[in-house]
Amino acid sequence: FGLQINGQKALNEIAGVVGDGQSSAMLEKLKSAGLLIPSSKGYMLPWGSVRDVLLEEVKTREDKIKIHLGVSIDTVSEKDDGSYVATFKDDNLQIDADLIIGADGVHSHVRREILSLPKPTPSGAYVWRGSVDTNAGSNDKLKQMQEYPMGKIIKFGEGMNLAYFNFHPKVVGQTAWVITARANMLPDNVTIDCGTTTPIDLIKAYMDSADGNGDEELKENCELAMLVFGNTHQPSDLTWSSEMGVVDLNQEDIGWGGKGRITLIGDAAHAVRPASGLGGSLAFEDAALLARYIARSNTSSATSIEEQLRAFEKIRLPRCKSISNDQTIRAELSYKVGFGGVPSWDPAYKEWVQEGIDSTPEPPVSEMDVLADLLSD
Repeated sequence: FGLQINGQKALNEIAGVVGDGQSSAMLEKLKSAGLLIPSSKGYMLPWGSVRDVLLEEVKTREDKIKIHLGVSIDTVSEKDDGSYVATFKDDNLQIDADLIIGADGVHSHVRREILSLPKPTPSGAYVWRGSVDTNAGSNDKLKQMQEYPMGKIIKFGEGMNLAYFNFHPKVVGQTAWVITARANMLPDNVTIDCGTTTPIDLIKAYMDSADGNGDEELKENCELAMLVFGNTHQPSDLTWSSEMGVVDLNQEDIGWGGKGRITLIGDAAHAVRPASGLGGSLAFEDAALLARYIARSNTSSATSIEEQLRAFEKIRLPRCKSISNDQTIRAELSYKVGFGGVPSWDPAYKEWVQEGIDSTPEPPVSEMDVLADLLSD
């Protein structure tokens, strides 16, 4: 999980701490669990750590926040006063709501079934995630991974990238791995079937292909990958995969997609490719800014609430659209030239991203200018 500077600022505001140089207890806990990314001053964290810290914070506010586990939304009916009644599957639960915020991820039920918006656009890129204990057994090759930098990315031809994230300095022996594969760039003998194809299948097929008959370093990288996958903490991680989807914010007739007292945040609104680890931080931005707009509304007036939700969506759309487009292009280029071959952000664009929710809606420069030469090649 990448927690960038813009996400850190938003989390501070969510925790009630505002001002430069100040940091909430919640953010400090996350920093202590993560690894500093020197180039961006962000942090790389195990997803479980983020979940646990946020849940711990929610539990301190149980008088205001109630969590219902094991239920999923079924129907939403609008009442005469503009508020809603929500029912849930497999449960007798019914909730009266002044407004509904769909924060239910890239496969959002609120987005798809309640707002009748298009599904995210399939990217053609698939992802598998897992972790390995590098202290497992007495294998020296696994133990040597403890000396890796925080992040190490290995290319297997144009179609596959394998990233290792070394959390050993924080969690003894833990290394997370993420493998992504671009279906239309893989060797002819490699096919992907979600729920069946494993990273082991991908590496084996790659080694058997003409592309896999490379130098000694490539052979060693393949062997290490097989060793890592063979010692993965949860074997089920090898069969769980998904095709990354992107919410297309360029459809002017749709925009953000909210209506009435219903809006979206996070991946439900703007799922992006994970080229720079910005998805989570953008979601925290959404939450902090949405809270500002809700606080301005008169909750007894449906018109006032709707106006504030539409104002929130209007100001968020150009920022999220720009970052999403940038991340898609960078992700695609990474398969061609590797992440190291993709140019850094323009300094003005980087500052705009890091400024977060207090930035201007539109970026000061176009990222297309930075990427133009590489795209023309």
